[in-house]
Amino acid sequence: MIPLYNWVPDELHIMLRIFDRLFALALQEAKKRNFDSSKKAAIIAEMSRIQVKFYFWEDQETKILKYTSLMGDDKIRVLELFDLSVMLSANRARLVRELWTEFHSLYKAMQKADTDPDQFSQAAQKWKALFLTPAQGRPNTSTFISGLYRPNDLTPYIHVLVYHVPEFMQRHRTFGFSSFSCGPVEKKNHQQVSRFFQNTLKDGGKMETRKSAIVEMLEFETRELYFENYDERK
Repeated sequence: MIPLYNWVPDELHIMLRIFDRLFALALQEAKKRNFDSSKKAAIIAEMSRIQVKFYFWEDQETKILKYTSLMGDDKIRVLELFDLSVMLSANRARLVRELWTEFHSLYKAMQKADTDPDQFSQAAQKWKALFLTPAQGRPNTSTFISGLYRPNDLTPYIHVLVYHVPEFMQRHRTFGFSSFSCGPVEKKNHQQVSRFFQNTLKDGGKMETRKSAIVEMLEFETRELYFENYDERK
């Protein structure tokens, strides 16, 4: 068995999964307030403004509203730049934007080798407290101020961010927490999937010349490496 202290969490997937939760919660709230075609169009337009391709559609069988699954870079753009006022009330948008901005700061801190674990722990605890901002006053009165989210809206990834990332930052200060990121692996996977569809016959072709798609991808990468290292024009 691998010792538990060697199971280092991955900063990329912490960002991806927590963003998914934050976006789903904001969208869920928007759906409660007249979520008509104009509201969907406004969200799509805002996504376009920040250069993110995003669409809504209805599943033909289940009739459930679906939306575009964003890639990592797009999620970061939304987290950093999306104007939440297009889907939430002004006061609500300010509070949720603060939560998103603080989470983005935590994500950037996870990527820095010189981040102090104790300071990160304090910032993460403060962010969790913001996430769980309680309501104030009595409901249905003019003085009532709604809170943010409930304890059962927390996820295992949020628990890892707050309670375990500082521990691993401290334990692996020699390498830096971001040294354990799966980002390069995910990038390589994206490249291989793209090459399978764009640069191979997908295990097809004539019988006498048929090649495995894996072989075709390896040959393509070998040619790339060769021409990066040797200038045939000389």
